[in-house]
Amino acid sequence: MTEDGAHIAWKNALGSDDGLYEAFVAYQAEMIKAAQKLPNDEKAAAKRVRSEMNRLGLSESMFEPPYNCEKCKDTGKIGNRYCSCVINRVISSDKENLALPLVDFDEAEKTAPSGALKKIYSVACELITAYPDCDKPFLVLAGTPGTGKTYLAAATATALMSRGASVVTVTAFAFVRRALEYHTQFSIPDYIDRFTPMLDCDVLIIDDLGKESILKNVTMEYLYTVINERWLHKKITIVTTNLDGNKLNARYGESIYSRMCDKSRSNLCALNSKNARMK
Repeated sequence: MTEDGAHIAWKNALGSDDGLYEAFVAYQAEMIKAAQKLPNDEKAAAKRVRSEMNRLGLSESMFEPPYNCEKCKDTGKIGNRYCSCVINRVISSDKENLALPLVDFDEAEKTAPSGALKKIYSVACELITAYPDCDKPFLVLAGTPGTGKTYLAAATATALMSRGASVVTVTAFAFVRRALEYHTQFSIPDYIDRFTPMLDCDVLIIDDLGKESILKNVTMEYLYTVINERWLHKKITIVTTNLDGNKLNARYGESIYSRMCDKSRSNLCALNSKNARMK
């Protein structure tokens, strides 16, 4: 029997036989417990499924068809963390997560100053080539308005997406809004929320940092949480801002600034030229 034929036969059997269906549902429940490192009886549940298959005259090779996600074996979790397959579904379900235009560096060149573009293109190429193991995963694009920071960030993200990276893009204003929504609803045990994808995505872009409101117990606390988490796990994080290094330090404090602009893990690129929007 071909692989496709085996899949069809397996699905037909699950749909037509209550005993096999109930046994397989129980087996999946035990697999999820195992993935979460909870007490489980996965072996006994698997034995029950095989017994039901033998009763129906089905080949045991049909029991475990290829997984949609080899990382988590379709359980959705790896240890205590959600698998990237879940993260990608959450990200793709929210249109705001891909708010930046899909552009390449040729398009970005139309707004960015040529000298800055050359430097940033070199840094971006290192990020793109090294993905997912980047020694310097942070890229801060600082400069005056209209110098092409957002387009350069978008071009980098577009290239990383072509390599399979999951990308979340938020303005600083939207970041605070998401953090506030999460802060007031954090007790809801539903992973599909407005905040955690920013922690778990492969690439995070925060656009226009410095223009957001500073809300007590929200802005600084959640910005630190995201920056620190991504800094610890060396996850690609691209920030655009109109503030220079000194102003970033003054506004956000040493804890956030020292991680965001850590010389061992970050490239801080300054763009200074005329506002391309005013030409």
